[in-house]
Amino acid sequence: MPEIKDHGKVWMRGKPGTCFAVKVDDRVFVPGQQEGQSIEYWLEGGFLCVDLHESGRSLRIARRFPLDLEATHPATLFNGFDRTPHADIHVVTFEDEGVGEMVFRDEDYRKRNLESLGRQAFWQQAGFKG
Repeated sequence: MPEIKDHGKVWMRGKPGTCFAVKVDDRVFVPGQQEGQSIEYWLEGGFLCVDLHESGRSLRIARRFPLDLEATHPATLFNGFDRTPHADIHVVTFEDEGVGEMVFRDEDYRKRNLESLGRQAFWQQAGFKG
């Protein structure tokens, strides 16, 4: 059964700064968390599920990563990983083909009352089954 093993920051070649990342078993995923966004993530039905929320900008994003996506982007574990030794690795990013995404912003965000919804209710609004 897949398990979230660790989280921290990675440095990706060609990108400014570092990116938050989640390690599931032996694969590392970059969910695309931006400055000012809260994040919740969990495993469900063969997917890494991510809820990114920035209420000040009326923005909420659901992303669903298939756990079997190939990690093709070169990166280096940077900091925050407590159970994973420093290494050069390859990661899966939120921009990869196969990652599901639903974005709610502005009027749509307000109409759906997404500011106050819990993770599961939001996930249902996004229409993902797993």
